[in-house]
Amino acid sequence: MQWTWYISVLLWLIVANSCLAQQTADTAANEKTKQILKYITELPLQGKVLSGQFAGYSPDTFNTNQIDEITRQTGQIPAILGCDYACGWNYKASPHFIIDYSCNPSLIDHWNNGGLVTVNIHLPNPASPNGGGYKDRMNLNFADLINSNTDTGKRWILFLDRMAQGLDNLQRAGVTVLFRPLHEMNGDWFYWCNQDSEVFKNVWRHMFNYLTYTKQLHNILWVYSPDQSRRSPSSYYPGDSYVDIVALDVYTDDPNSMNGYNEMLNLNKPFALGEVGPSTTNGQFDYNRWITTIQSRFPRVAYFLAWNDGWSPIRNQNAYTFFNHQRVINRGKININDNTTPSGSTILYNFFNGIGEWRGSNIIGGPWQSDEFIFQSTNSLKMDIQLTQSGHYMLYTQQKPTFKVNGHKRLIAQARVASWGFANNGIITAKLYIKAGSSWKWYDSGSFQLKSNTATEIALNLNQIPAAELNDIREIGMEYTSSANGGQTSVYLSYIIVE
Repeated sequence: MQWTWYISVLLWLIVANSCLAQQTADTAANEKTKQILKYITELPLQGKVLSGQFAGYSPDTFNTNQIDEITRQTGQIPAILGCDYACGWNYKASPHFIIDYSCNPSLIDHWNNGGLVTVNIHLPNPASPNGGGYKDRMNLNFADLINSNTDTGKRWILFLDRMAQGLDNLQRAGVTVLFRPLHEMNGDWFYWCNQDSEVFKNVWRHMFNYLTYTKQLHNILWVYSPDQSRRSPSSYYPGDSYVDIVALDVYTDDPNSMNGYNEMLNLNKPFALGEVGPSTTNGQFDYNRWITTIQSRFPRVAYFLAWNDGWSPIRNQNAYTFFNHQRVINRGKININDNTTPSGSTILYNFFNGIGEWRGSNIIGGPWQSDEFIFQSTNSLKMDIQLTQSGHYMLYTQQKPTFKVNGHKRLIAQARVASWGFANNGIITAKLYIKAGSSWKWYDSGSFQLKSNTATEIALNLNQIPAAELNDIREIGMEYTSSANGGQTSVYLSYIIVE
């Protein structure tokens, strides 16, 4: 049993490392898009999952009413806002105008307030000169989509051009898009479903190349999202060079029954739930079942997008506890920016599962796990202290790290102080330290003044410590020092890495 556990962990790390090393499918993707892919890739390793909510089809049904209702009921705003650019059941003499991106202002506002966005697209059938037919094959020859000599192929290019207008509008606003076209292709309900797999792959590749290179869209993360209820979800996969994220669409009353998870993981891409909802829409589904199942059976899920109306959390049970679960990241807790984990770094402590064996000294409360200071979407340690002149306060652990730091250059931590309790122009400084060897010799980073409105990075140079002592670390900690008397305040420690 013990060997089985070790082998499972080893396999997890091998797959995780292969995902962490990947690049965006678009090699010219802008820097923010690359950062977001890296962020999404790392979330399962931190025990976190992004929340998401679909808000409707543009322009017919799209609105943010359910987002507002989620906020009223739960106090949270979903991390990801979803819109569909096409009501493929509608009819127009120029069917490419069925594609509508009037939801973009809402997506841009969500982005500007710290959220992420996703775009789906239920396209009309390009074989029809008048639109409609998104669930009707009509006389469609699917290969004609990439044959510009056919009427179908000419309409398809107009579809792509219209999509590109909406996506470029987002690109000009600085927005990265999780783009999920031609979803559920292994089903049998849309005209693009159950097509010849090689033809489907060619259509996907043509769409990727046209939007990426012809239309110069470099703000897209491409999401391949088959349906879990049908066999062989990977059989239409167009290749690593054309996909950033793989997903499954899952409508079920029993999340434990999700099919295709391992098959999708074998593609070595970040994994998500492209659409989520109960199969029975009677308002009785307990959304907490998804979180417990993700934790116990599907830990590689990086984000989910709940469908709207009767499938959404607020139309079912336990929306509050679902959105407020410690694993779930909502808007306002996303931390991407430029401070992602550097290449070649390893996370030692990020406190997403509690405080472990960390302790405090000279404190009046704590340490506790806290979400008052979030770094890299992970929690922090918090302790309360009474400010005194030249007071020293410690957060530390004597649990030996399982990762060997010997051979690495720096130990890095993030620290912060609360804004309250100070008097007499007092400040707080902090030192990251290691005690090593049989004599518990002290090595530290030197003092850094902490801020209340942002993280302070504190780095300890490991080259100053003899290799033998690095192999015998007795204690890792942060020493906080106050300069003056004052009231009570709080200090925080988060995200300790070695590089």
